[in-house]
Amino acid sequence: MEYIKGIDVSHWQGAISWGEVAKAGVKFVFIKATEGTSYSKLSYFKENAPQALAAGLKVGAYHYAKFATVAEAKAEAAYFLDSIRSFALNYPIVLDLEENKKKAKKKTLTDAAIAFLEAIEEAGYTAMLYTGKYFLENSLDETRLTNYALWIARYNSMLGRSADIWQHSDSGKISGISTKVDLNIAYRDFTNTINTIRTHNTRAWEAETPTTYTVTKDDTLSFIAKKHNTTVKSLVSLNGIKDPDKIYIGQKLRLK
Repeated sequence: MEYIKGIDVSHWQGAISWGEVAKAGVKFVFIKATEGTSYSKLSYFKENAPQALAAGLKVGAYHYAKFATVAEAKAEAAYFLDSIRSFALNYPIVLDLEENKKKAKKKTLTDAAIAFLEAIEEAGYTAMLYTGKYFLENSLDETRLTNYALWIARYNSMLGRSADIWQHSDSGKISGISTKVDLNIAYRDFTNTINTIRTHNTRAWEAETPTTYTVTKDDTLSFIAKKHNTTVKSLVSLNGIKDPDKIYIGQKLRLK
């Protein structure tokens, strides 16, 4: 079976040379953006996502969940989405659910997970669930989660179940990263799955391939708008930009 090589990182990986990572054959990366409803390391995501995009990697974001109820899940989803919306990500947006410290019942925790994943979809992203094989099969009602892409962690010689992405190691070595790093293989190509349109409140999705522009040194929104016959207001709205004076090298902007 053909598969696509990827990694996932958080602040534990420190500074990364994304050009070296790309040369090593890595095609995609998931970067930790948030945890709970606050995260002191959010700057790590904000610095690394544009750099990884500029290096040519497919980039998704993940949120480490602490919720146990639907209300808590919705609050965490709002925080997560607000933190990533200004970045033109081009890979799935992930709920990382791997603990149940509050000992929520299986139905309650599954309800909460679905609320979070639905919030991701409603924001226009492809939603994915990351969890451990044992946790999925014992702490969640998997039958209710089949509408979502699945990323499973199992450090073994084989996954032993179906999934879209398999995290098969937490001790990989990749050029450009000084520490050990999680290794993944994707069995499905998620390219161009991010910018989608939900229609008539159903689960029918229509793929969209927008025209984009990658920000380079000395670019401003007004310059980009003039160059591509659009307006700053339109760019701000399309890309969820909070401060028009703050765009990042490597950031991909939707133009229409």
